[in-house]
Amino acid sequence: MNNKIRTLTLAGIIGAAAAAHANTPLLVNPDDFSADGKWIAGANQFQPATEWIGFATLEVPDRVTVEGDAATFHSWDDETSDKIESFLFQEFGAGPVGSPTANQLFEAGDVITFRGEASATRTGNNPSNMVVRAFVKMLGFNELGWEFQVKPNHTQFHNIGPDNEAFELSVTFPDLAEDDSFQVLQVGFEITTEFDGSAMDSGTITFRNIEAFIEGEGNGEPEEFYAGLPVDESGNVDTGEFLGVLHVAHEPWVYVFDLARWVYMPDPGEEFSGAWAFLMQQ
Repeated sequence: MNNKIRTLTLAGIIGAAAAAHANTPLLVNPDDFSADGKWIAGANQFQPATEWIGFATLEVPDRVTVEGDAATFHSWDDETSDKIESFLFQEFGAGPVGSPTANQLFEAGDVITFRGEASATRTGNNPSNMVVRAFVKMLGFNELGWEFQVKPNHTQFHNIGPDNEAFELSVTFPDLAEDDSFQVLQVGFEITTEFDGSAMDSGTITFRNIEAFIEGEGNGEPEEFYAGLPVDESGNVDTGEFLGVLHVAHEPWVYVFDLARWVYMPDPGEEFSGAWAFLMQQ
């Protein structure tokens, strides 16, 4: 390669380029329901139904069965309580700096979304009072100083019916500088059952295709972008039909795989109408 340089107008990227903001996945290995996975199973116990007596940590493999592409979460009965709130969830720190549950993932204004498909069963002499739902919720201190209480303004629920249906929930992460009472964010499922005088209700939630993520817009753009497109961990960006895959780790020098050449092409930004580049001639 010599030092002779010629100018090349790259027609492949002339025209408007759509800005892309990649979502940041939140769930960790969502299909892993082993004892070593990131899912947590537990239950609030009440006796009588209005008096909380404790939280029981349960074994995830005992509460979840998997068949094909679907997982089924089963309610729990301790054979003592009058009401039980059974949970399956993943949990993320959402507290202020210096707290035991300090936030390390979110920024104020981030939108956290949980979606997928689910159906439910309800069994009992009178299961009409059962609560079966998906949730994204934030927990923290309430006005009485009780910890790990639901923060209603930053929590969303979706009641699950007997037919498989899509659901989508979103919450906005708060500004911890304005309110430092938050502790954790949880994403998952809940089945609340009650003793009806002869037996405890029971139920299941069968779910598939679930995902939770921090939406790309409004989350501080945690990834690197080139021409408004996300750059992967290897320094590559896929421009699709424009120029194919580019290696931009050494930008403004960009390697165009389709040309097998290094091209001098500074990042034109998200809303460019065209770009100039310089191609080293061999």
